[in-house]
Amino acid sequence: MGSEPAIAYIAEGKLYLKQPGSSPRLLDSPFVQGILDRVSRDRQRNEWKSQGGAGWNFGRAMMPVPGQPPAEIRRVQYTGVSRGASAGELIYAIDTDHVGGLFGFEIAENSERRLFHRNQFRPRDLVRHPADGTLAFSLPQPDGSANIALLQPDGRGLREVTEGDSMDEAPSWVGNDRVLLFQSAGIGRDQRGLHRMYGPYAIQRLDLDRGDLITVAEDDAFDFLTPRMGADGWLYFIRRPYEPHGRGISPIKALLDVVLFPYRVARATVHFLNFFSLMFSRKPLLTAGGPPREGPDTRYMMLWGKVIDAEKILNASKSSGGAPLVPSSWELIRTRGGASPEVLAKGVLSFDLYPDGLVYTNGSSINHRSSTGEISELATGKLIEKVASMA
Repeated sequence: MGSEPAIAYIAEGKLYLKQPGSSPRLLDSPFVQGILDRVSRDRQRNEWKSQGGAGWNFGRAMMPVPGQPPAEIRRVQYTGVSRGASAGELIYAIDTDHVGGLFGFEIAENSERRLFHRNQFRPRDLVRHPADGTLAFSLPQPDGSANIALLQPDGRGLREVTEGDSMDEAPSWVGNDRVLLFQSAGIGRDQRGLHRMYGPYAIQRLDLDRGDLITVAEDDAFDFLTPRMGADGWLYFIRRPYEPHGRGISPIKALLDVVLFPYRVARATVHFLNFFSLMFSRKPLLTAGGPPREGPDTRYMMLWGKVIDAEKILNASKSSGGAPLVPSSWELIRTRGGASPEVLAKGVLSFDLYPDGLVYTNGSSINHRSSTGEISELATGKLIEKVASMA
């Protein structure tokens, strides 16, 4: 069996490092810790506003600022990770409510360096060029689309290399060439310009030096996701059935909505009254749910345009010992030279290549597949979104 690779992975919005022969290690970012400390200080400084009669402070102190979540649930998460200049360095992307950035992390020294950051910068799907160090990532736009962007290793020269009303995501470099593979889906909008659906994800190839953009693989019946080109010339990607939105209203669901309407109105009324009880008396009307949750609502996750009920999956995993986030129809495929696609694994959410094989995850476990086809489990966790090889 091939040697176990070092891996980094993102689970529940946090970054972990798993080295051979050791348990996964949670990596702490000084940048993130600084944000959390500042939020904590702000909360403590403003606590006096909620003291005394809550009714006196209802107008401003106790109502959240529109568009801004309370301090204790502000979003801070890792959105991309890649191998750095050596096996001892990580490059990762962080997204918060207001500021996003790209950072390098020296594992042995446990030190972080800031490459780039600014307000409303939300990089995703980060990957580093193996030769010149150029960083490629997906950059969401205000209109709901996303472009592929590049950044020099020293944090300068930010530029977008794709455009259009599409979702361009998950870039990867083709060897040491200045060539990118990425997934791309067109966006369908209504007459008001509002997003209504995605088209099927296709695999695109962009030659940065020549400016050529070609479609490598597409199929109206499937989404092709997270393409990677192996050193052996094989093209690897995740294939899942394409399910367009807006197919019309299901008669069964419409009937169910009518039957459940009284219950939903009653539930909404109770939660509305519970909100006001919290505002004025700081005591909830609802106590059956246990203590209030802290942190963002992670019930739903968006995975390449699909909404996943993460809470349902987590509840199922308590009894089954770990449930995948995606169904078995999400297949890890490889193909070369027009040959018939070969299915390497089922139920795959994320994967990465390395010289002696590949690593992949279904959202609850991470597996290693050697170049000879042998499979072994490397780690387990909850809500694992991305995995990257450090080899």
